[in-house]
Amino acid sequence: MIYEFKFHNFRSYKNEATIDFTAKPIHEFEKSLIHAKGGVKLLPVCAIYGPNGGGKSSVLMALHSLRNIVIEPIIQLAYMKKKNEQLGETTIAQLQDGLTDKHITSTFYKWDEESKEKPTNYSILFQVDAFKYRYEISCYNESILEENLYLETEDSIEVLFERDVEGVYLCDDLEGLDIENMNESLPLLSYISMFKNLEVIDRAMSFFMQTRVMNFDKPNLDRGILVKQIEKDKDRICNVIQSMGIDICDIEIEYKEDGSVNEVYTTHKLSNGEERRLCLSEESSGTRKIISIIPAILKGIDQNSLFLIDELDAKLHPLLLRKIIELFTDKEINRGTAQLLFTSHDLTTMCKEVFRRDEIWFSAINGYDESVLYSLVDFRKEGGSRPRNDENYNKQYLEGRYGADPYLRQLKNWEVVD
Repeated sequence: MIYEFKFHNFRSYKNEATIDFTAKPIHEFEKSLIHAKGGVKLLPVCAIYGPNGGGKSSVLMALHSLRNIVIEPIIQLAYMKKKNEQLGETTIAQLQDGLTDKHITSTFYKWDEESKEKPTNYSILFQVDAFKYRYEISCYNESILEENLYLETEDSIEVLFERDVEGVYLCDDLEGLDIENMNESLPLLSYISMFKNLEVIDRAMSFFMQTRVMNFDKPNLDRGILVKQIEKDKDRICNVIQSMGIDICDIEIEYKEDGSVNEVYTTHKLSNGEERRLCLSEESSGTRKIISIIPAILKGIDQNSLFLIDELDAKLHPLLLRKIIELFTDKEINRGTAQLLFTSHDLTTMCKEVFRRDEIWFSAINGYDESVLYSLVDFRKEGGSRPRNDENYNKQYLEGRYGADPYLRQLKNWEVVD
């Protein structure tokens, strides 16, 4: 589970931005909170609102970028192992020589010349089982300038490793690790995970591996998720879909002789009791999205995953969006530590019936062409007062009371000039 994520010099964010999942001391939906180490309570969801171009997606992209920096070398290594029939004779140096630096990309703030010469920084605080970690990494021009991993115990903070351009410090458990020829674009966390079997490192790596990014611009990927999960958990998936008011009572997968998927069918139970079957392609785009997303979310909830979903509301009725949010806030469903970070333009769910005030976040461009990120509970209105929990949040937002209101500039010169 995630406590907080900070990043700096990334896309439209010139200065440091923080998304904080630590619950504030407010008395709203307390039963939905996740109990973490040391009595800390965490939020199950955070929703980011704001105008187009305000930086909402960049928050998710920054966390996705950090995830890719860490796990992409693992994916590359797995591919290399599969391709190499004589892996046993391959040295660690040969393996890392084959790793590319494509997992580190230049995403600096583009609106000034100074940021181009500065690194992009990431810092994340998270917990796996009863162990709390802080991981920090600073990247510049496809190289890693600094990287640190800390383990927080009951009364102290243990340094697992610290790395900068001058050298590397390793804790006692990591002493003897061959890092002399380590690729400067390869994260030390990934390197240790690949070539040394240490539970304290593997546990930290599992957080990134279990972070799920939902991308509905890739229908083939969605279809693959559907096929894998439907057959394993069909009854529960259909029950959740039916609870959303969609009358699908069964989903069937038809295979070709070679084992590939030929067609996916949905069975609808009509009001007269009859059942009719449709191909998945005949369903509405919103229903296809629901059928794709529910199996993945249920699996992720079982595995205590963190979900990153951009524009979750796209193609969904507001009531369906609310139902998806409830999968994370309802403790009868989310009995573990699964969390959701998403962006949205749907204002019907920006209300006290759905969210706590600390679960509503805004991203917008300030007067210096930079994105800023802040929560509703921390916002100060004119006079210094905070938004109350009895306010109409979406109405106040549209009126510009919270600073991240959508804006439309008046068009001029309507006439077409020959």
